[in-house]
Amino acid sequence: MIIEQAQPYRQEIIALLESQKLPVNDFPDNLNDFRVAIQNQKVVGVAGLEIYGDFGLLRSLAVHPQFRNAGMAHQLLQSITEESQSRGLVALYLLTETASDYFDRKGFLRITRDEVPHEVRLSSEFSHVCPVSAIVMKKTLKTQNMKNVLVLCTGNSCRSQIAEGYLRHFAGNKANIYSAGIETHGVNPRAIDIMKRDGIDISHHTSNNVNEYLDIDFDYVITVCDNAKESCPYFPTKAVKLHYNFLDPAKATGTEEEIMAQFGKVRDMIRQYTQNFVNQNLKPSHAG
Repeated sequence: MIIEQAQPYRQEIIALLESQKLPVNDFPDNLNDFRVAIQNQKVVGVAGLEIYGDFGLLRSLAVHPQFRNAGMAHQLLQSITEESQSRGLVALYLLTETASDYFDRKGFLRITRDEVPHEVRLSSEFSHVCPVSAIVMKKTLKTQNMKNVLVLCTGNSCRSQIAEGYLRHFAGNKANIYSAGIETHGVNPRAIDIMKRDGIDISHHTSNNVNEYLDIDFDYVITVCDNAKESCPYFPTKAVKLHYNFLDPAKATGTEEEIMAQFGKVRDMIRQYTQNFVNQNLKPSHAG
C-alpha cells in the first residue's frame, strides 16, 4: 500500500466516498491537499485537507471495508497531519457522525461549534453539508514547545474532568490536554455544574479509557487519585509522572447543598493545582 497525491484519482475517490455514504456534492476540483491509499493499483482509502487561514479542516476520510483494521486510516491521517504541520497550521478540525470514537483514540477532542474558528465555520462542511447533529472535534498540532498532558483518574468522571477543564483554560495553546480513566463512568453531572459556576463549560467532555491514548507521546501524566496511580499503565514515553490524591466529591453525602459544597471545595483545590502546574511546567509556545 502506498500513499499518493489524489488529483489523478478524482472519479475513483468519488465512487469510494459515495459507497461509504459520505458527502460529495461539495467535492473540490483541486485535490492537491487530498491523499489516497493505493493497493493493487486501486484507490482503497482517501483523506482530504481544506485550509482556512491558520486552520485545517479534515474531511472525507474513508477506507474501503475490505481494507479496514490494517492501519490504512492511520497512515492517511498521519499524512494529512504532517502536511498540515509543514504548512504551519495550528489545529485540525473535523465533523463526524459515526467515527468519533476512532478520532478520540487519535488525539482529537470533542468541542462545541462555538469553539471553531469563524473561517472554518464558513466552510461548506460546517455551513450546510454536514448535519448540526454531527460531532465537532479538534486536534491542536504540536509545535516544538507544545506539550501533551494526560490527567488520569479511576473512572474519568469527576476529578480528572475538572482538571482537564482547568488545564485547557490555563494552558491555552501551550499544550494538548487529555483526560482518561482506568474505567469509564461517564461525566458526572455535578462536575459539569460546579465548573459552570466558575465559567468553564465541560458539558461536551467525554469519559475515555486510558487504553485509547496509548499511542500518544505524552510529556506529562498526572494522576489525581491513588487508585489511578497504582493502576497507571506503562506509557512507552519519557512522560513525567505527577500525582496528587484529591478527595472524590462523588462520594460526598448529605443534602444537595452539602454535596455541592464538597464539589466546590475539590474544584477549588484542582484549580489551584492545575494553575500551579501550568505556571511551573508549560513554557510559552512562542516568544513575546
